[in-house]
Amino acid sequence: MSTILVTGATGHLGSEVVRQLLEREHSVRAYTRQPHPSVPAGMQVYQGDIREGSGLDEATKGVDAIIHCATLFEPGFTTDLEGSRHLIEAAKANGSPHLVYISIAGIDHSPFSLWAENPVSQVKLSVEHTIEQSGLPWSIVRATQFHYLVLGLITSGEDEKTSTITIPAGSRFQSIDISEVAQTLVTLAEQGAAGRVPDIGGPEVLTLEEMTQTYQGIFHKHNVVRSEPAEVLSGEFYDACRSDDKLVPDRAVGRITWESFLQQQT
Repeated sequence: MSTILVTGATGHLGSEVVRQLLEREHSVRAYTRQPHPSVPAGMQVYQGDIREGSGLDEATKGVDAIIHCATLFEPGFTTDLEGSRHLIEAAKANGSPHLVYISIAGIDHSPFSLWAENPVSQVKLSVEHTIEQSGLPWSIVRATQFHYLVLGLITSGEDEKTSTITIPAGSRFQSIDISEVAQTLVTLAEQGAAGRVPDIGGPEVLTLEEMTQTYQGIFHKHNVVRSEPAEVLSGEFYDACRSDDKLVPDRAVGRITWESFLQQQT
């Protein structure tokens, strides 16, 4: 049994990582900004703001590994950039435990890297580089888009007044279930530092039209799907959606399909 700290422990991914660590009978520490988080029994909660580094010294003392899930799309991306630096400093001051980090597939060549309004890819690349140069033992895995994020893209284009769903034409995704990403992170934490490991992706590459049709069928919706070309639905974000650089078809390690994920949501 190892003592493992999880940052972003109350988020979508972090909470699933915590659940799986407890299931494997590890001693789990949850680092969170929330003063009274709802967390499973059997774990220690450390409150602090990673952007300022508060609480990290105590949280990292005596841990064998850290699974770093904390991320937030915010002005300046301080959670990712400053937070990661604070985490590394605290870890180095407390025995240099193994640091496991989750990143995004295709960020070094995808149009997402050039999305100026929300440069998440540059931020992730910067954090990767900081970890690689930190002197800590480390593991980094990149994953394709999570199922729930693609679901959010579809529902954000849904207009109940006009009974339509508008999506960017020519988009393909290889979405993966968050539980399978969490499983990879937990396994890496257990096995020790591995450096950059192969990317992981979902079991199938689907067009967004196909994914939207499946969504409508499972939720018994009858919206008209408007699949708009770049001339109509334009912008850096939609260009990134249409790019295949985010796909890793040779690393289709996930087993939970898009349809199975949606069925779990009903």
